[in-house]
Amino acid sequence: MVEQLDLEDWAWQVAADVYRLNLFCHLTGQTVSRRSAVTEEELTRAIRSSFTQVNDAAYRQMIKLATDAALEAYDRAVSRNIRWSRTRRAN
Repeated sequence: MVEQLDLEDWAWQVAADVYRLNLFCHLTGQTVSRRSAVTEEELTRAIRSSFTQVNDAAYRQMIKLATDAALEAYDRAVSRNIRWSRTRRAN
C-alpha cells in the first residue's frame, strides 16, 4: 500500500511538472531543452507577460494542451510502474 501511495504522489508530481513546463513553453514560444521543470516564478512571469499578447481563446487552448500533456504523463508514469511491478513480482 505504501508503494502505491508513493507511486501516485510521484506520478502527480511528474504530471504537475509537465503541466508547468508545457504551459511555459506555449506562453513564451520557447522550448526548454534539458530541463524537466520550470519554477513557479518563471511560470508566473510568463503568464503575466502573456496577458497583453494572448487572447482568451488562445490561452484556453494552451491550458487544454498543457492539461492533456500532464494527464498523459501521469498515465504513462503509472502504467510503466505497474508493468514494472508486475514483472518484478513474476520473477
